[in-house]
Amino acid sequence: MELKEKIKHEIDSIPEEYLPEIQRYLEALKRKKIREKQIKTIHLKGKFDNLNIRKIAYE
Repeated sequence: MELKEKIKHEIDSIPEEYLPEIQRYLEALKRKKIREKQIKTIHLKGKFDNLNIRKIAYE
């Protein structure tokens, strides 16, 4: 908690004119965490493109 208190103290000492920039930065950090990378798929026009390979492997 010590780090969080230091950050809060620093934010309290920042002039009002910089607060919108800090808010945008914090929102960007939140958005960055939420975004998940999608798994890229490749369709090679083969017989395994549209099959559930995991299901077939366990049969």
